[in-house]
Amino acid sequence: MSVLLFHKIPTVADPLTTGEMDLARFEHILDFLADNANVLPLPEATAALQAGKLPKRAMALTFDDGYAEWIDNVSPALRRRNLPGTFFVTTGQLSGSALWHERIVAAVRALPDRGVSLPYGFGNYTDLSLPGSRLRLVEELQERLKYAPLSERVGAIEVLEGQARSAIALPAPFDTESVRTLHNQGFDIGAHTVHHPILNECTRAQARAEIGDSKDELEAIIGGRVHSFAYPNGRPNEDYGREHVAMVKALGYTSAVTTSNGVSTRDSDIFQLPRFTPWGISDERIAFQLARNMRTKPTPLTSTIREQADSDDVPTDVRCLLIASTFPPIHGGSAVVYDNLCQFMPRGSIRVLTAKKNYLNNGPVEGWEQHDAAATYPIDRTDFLRPRVLPPPANVLMSAGRLLFQDFPLYAKALIAAARIVRTHDINVVCVGELVTGSWLGIALRKLYKVKVIVYVHGEEITTVTGGRLSGNKRKDYLQAADKIVAVSSFTCDALTSMMDVKPESIVLIQNGVDTDRFTPGPRNPALIEKHGLAGKKVVITVGRMVARKGVDKAVLAMGQILRHRQDVHYLVLGDGELRPEVERIIAAEGLGEHVTLVGKVSDSELVDYLRLSDLFLMPNRTMPDGDTEGFGLVFREANACRKPVIGGRAGGVVEAVQDNESGLLVDGNNVDDIAAAIARILDDQALAERLSVNGLKLALDNNTAAVARQFLKTCERVLGESNR
Repeated sequence: MSVLLFHKIPTVADPLTTGEMDLARFEHILDFLADNANVLPLPEATAALQAGKLPKRAMALTFDDGYAEWIDNVSPALRRRNLPGTFFVTTGQLSGSALWHERIVAAVRALPDRGVSLPYGFGNYTDLSLPGSRLRLVEELQERLKYAPLSERVGAIEVLEGQARSAIALPAPFDTESVRTLHNQGFDIGAHTVHHPILNECTRAQARAEIGDSKDELEAIIGGRVHSFAYPNGRPNEDYGREHVAMVKALGYTSAVTTSNGVSTRDSDIFQLPRFTPWGISDERIAFQLARNMRTKPTPLTSTIREQADSDDVPTDVRCLLIASTFPPIHGGSAVVYDNLCQFMPRGSIRVLTAKKNYLNNGPVEGWEQHDAAATYPIDRTDFLRPRVLPPPANVLMSAGRLLFQDFPLYAKALIAAARIVRTHDINVVCVGELVTGSWLGIALRKLYKVKVIVYVHGEEITTVTGGRLSGNKRKDYLQAADKIVAVSSFTCDALTSMMDVKPESIVLIQNGVDTDRFTPGPRNPALIEKHGLAGKKVVITVGRMVARKGVDKAVLAMGQILRHRQDVHYLVLGDGELRPEVERIIAAEGLGEHVTLVGKVSDSELVDYLRLSDLFLMPNRTMPDGDTEGFGLVFREANACRKPVIGGRAGGVVEAVQDNESGLLVDGNNVDDIAAAIARILDDQALAERLSVNGLKLALDNNTAAVARQFLKTCERVLGESNR
């Protein structure tokens, strides 16, 4: 049995939709089938297939998604020839927004030729007036967003729609009455989920809801049973797995279709029927394509069955080694990201190789033994993974000596340590946590052991001018060599494509998530109130390394303006760094010693208490002349998780971490007046502060570290799956 697959059938094909079949070609195919095939309703055909009673040249016609053209063009064409069909409907559009891929087409068509800010690393589309540029953009956006979580997909589309310079012409709606009309005309109705997600990208609960809710809604509309299901995108292993087949069976369907080419026989899985689309323009070509498809073996489903529902112990084939010098108990944004990621990965799926000594000062990493003993995942350490930071060599001879007697032995020791782990634990994915200083190690391991290599990129390592012995000028080469690149923000995606010439399809966006088990709302710690003399005070807090891009100097000046109007505000700065002497000078010059406290470094447990102590989190970050900027700004989300409003700079990836006027306010990090105005606005308006706090907490809960770990695990699985095809 051949099951044929079609989608939208317009009278005239849309120039922004590649390979779209128009009505004339579709009717030609129908004429050929009417003369040369036995076209059966899909439920009847599957029953006959199982019973071994299929007629010769058996065919079934199916249509995916849901389009007004089904009513205007497809149904009349089928009825004129007395041909049956099954229409698989994505139900979210019936009373909501148009299909997501149609919204992309409409939005791209309405964009201006220049000056567009594109999501997900498409910064190279600077001139949409160039021939074919809009078509290429549509194709790349659809391919990228297909695998994005639903919330990110919708957010990216809204970014496009918000920049339209002409009316967005969405297609005519396909609604509840359209479904009822097709059913009343005698056509079979099937389900195609609610929002058309890739099921492999969903949690188990999300997938079950998508599969089951669409069936329930359609059955309520037609007043009868829905027998068949179509997997979104439909490629075995890549888009769905065995657990989804099991769900389809359990939810009461009697058959399901994929997009794997091939034909069905009596031995086929009735819940994985292959489908094929002929596109020939002549009878001979159509016949050849159908005959060739009969000789194609459908793709077998080999993915792992996941029995547990959304647990940390989901079985997986991933065995990942994360390599990073900056790792707890060292403080830093990337260290927190990696630690959180490892904590929420399935048991046995990840281990870490990091350093015992700090490359900045050549001293031991304080507390690493205690940290590793308490960790829930295995950690291996060697002395160094990267060369120590030393003063510039006085001459070429000294530089060569360092390379020969310090760097090369260090690299050899690091490679031996990593290779031993890869062999001992059968590692199949290496994740490099530091692009410049760690990528060489991932590439060497791939050459030795055929592992896949993922590079985790935060942003500043792309935008900042970087040099260095052996590796500093090889960023492009390292990125091109990676199997996949994880970017923590759309800003980072854009930097990768525009500055490093990385292809968008090589990038996966995984925004940093918050450990919402650790960062939670709570009462103020009385001991801290007493320690800093904060009784009756409004507390503003900054957390981060005291470096120029964080904007603490401008924040102190802004606090000086605030304190000229009210004296009930105290500013706490947590962290230390090279900017501290300048900040101390400003505090003294402005006479702010009684109102600004430089707390310095604090422990992880103290950090949560300090965030709960605050009324407002402030970090007016900015982009520095050398390109140094924030790649994301996880600390904003951590403050949100403690139910605090935030203020961030309108620079780098912070524009994604802070949703302006929703979870916080964005300011010009170079403008002291702008920073002061935002502080005053939140401190003076309790209703605004409350709204930002509530929205920020919800944002943090929706983007927690468990969600990040699921996305990273799926990325690893997809990379391994690509190697097996």
